[in-house]
Amino acid sequence: MFNRHIIAAIIFLWCTSVTNAQSIHWLDFNQQAFDQAQQQHKPVLLDLGASWCHWCHVMDDSTYEDSTVTRYLVDHYICIKANQDKRPDLYAKYKDYGWPATIIFHEDAKELVKEAGFIGPTDFLVLLKKTYNGYRYIEPQKQIASNPVITGEWSARTAAFVRNNFFEYLDMIDGGYDMQQHFLEYDGIEYALRHYKTNNQLKKWLPLTIHGSYRINDPAWGGVYQYSTNGNWDHPHFEKILSIQARYIKIYAQYYEEMKDSSALSHAKNIISYLNTFLHSKNNLYYNSQDADLKEGEHAGGFFALSSANRYKQGIPRIDSTCYSKENAQLADAFLYLYNATNDKSYIITAGNILAKLKKDFKQPDGSYVHDRAFTSSIALADQLYLCQALLHYYNITKDTAALQEARSLGNYMLAHFKGKNKALYSFSNNNKYLPPDYVLSENIDACRVFQQLAQYGNTTYKTAGENIFGYISSPAVLKTIIAEPGILTAKEILH
Repeated sequence: MFNRHIIAAIIFLWCTSVTNAQSIHWLDFNQQAFDQAQQQHKPVLLDLGASWCHWCHVMDDSTYEDSTVTRYLVDHYICIKANQDKRPDLYAKYKDYGWPATIIFHEDAKELVKEAGFIGPTDFLVLLKKTYNGYRYIEPQKQIASNPVITGEWSARTAAFVRNNFFEYLDMIDGGYDMQQHFLEYDGIEYALRHYKTNNQLKKWLPLTIHGSYRINDPAWGGVYQYSTNGNWDHPHFEKILSIQARYIKIYAQYYEEMKDSSALSHAKNIISYLNTFLHSKNNLYYNSQDADLKEGEHAGGFFALSSANRYKQGIPRIDSTCYSKENAQLADAFLYLYNATNDKSYIITAGNILAKLKKDFKQPDGSYVHDRAFTSSIALADQLYLCQALLHYYNITKDTAALQEARSLGNYMLAHFKGKNKALYSFSNNNKYLPPDYVLSENIDACRVFQQLAQYGNTTYKTAGENIFGYISSPAVLKTIIAEPGILTAKEILH
């Protein structure tokens, strides 16, 4: 008869082997993963999410923990998991699919399936089997992206089309856009601030939108939630993301400066209070985000309805303590807008400290800036672009020539490393054969403006670059795809 300890050990080893056999071996998105796929002739699944994302947690805990799903993935797929915050190349490529995003590739990296959002175990298994068996083939986007974009002639008719497209999306009842999600989008607010005096619709929409957005500001801790669903401001997604905090500070500061509405300034200061309490890294930079959930995968509406004191009794949602260059550059720029609105020099100091720290820790020998010091394989346009924007703003206020010199250096780098055949700028460096870069419209709208600002300091190359980029963002192929893009109109106004 076996000793009971030996039996127990055998059972333990058997259970462990079964568990290990059914556990997904997640890889990074790199050549090694696709080499393995080609060796085993398996498709590649990318689970692209975010550390702060509620539905990513739910999908991890339900779909990817389902034994049938797990077994099928282990047997038939090469699996990649990536955090879009850490991978600006993957973010730029698939941001339109939200998080979690599920992308399935052929072993040669052709995209087969792209799905947005949470997928339950039953539906996910159907999708996996259907794709593995060769259905739902989609022509890879990299073939489409290589086609040249024919620039169009800007005309009053073109401007009217862009303007009417923007106005069609204005929610004149609740503010924001007439979409399922409600949030503040910078280009729309800026355009309204430039034109509300001569347009009654914008004059009504602008304060309606700003004041409506206060309902997704956290009344207990400060800070602003990512957005609200259900077509109004009353169903917030509770994650707090640094880039969004920066955007709202910038918007509220400009709104206060123009309208002298102290409520906007108060909300901007509440956001800063939140940042300094929860996301300040103590080294002059700021952390990336705070989770939507107190317990991963469990909806936290009840928690966020509590007072500050009662929240602390239960705990603090997880904070992603990574510092990224783009988001911190955007925050530095936002602090400078607050200085413009208030003349409080402490905001200049804070912005200067952020910019100095980014230069010290993120600048590479070739003059570029990495997004994340832990990921240096691809350089992203956004990190160069928004740092250049912040440096120009800093120079305009302080006349610090070193800031202008660094901005020019970044402008030169962008033109040397990101310019495509269309003379627009690619979203990231093209050094990964499995991930060809695309043009991101919002980045090119902002780049058009940044190069026009650089051109004010005497280099006609920058002016030409801005005009070339505008040719792309106003091209017929791009205009056919736009949804409320008034930034194109503002870019044209700035060109003159």
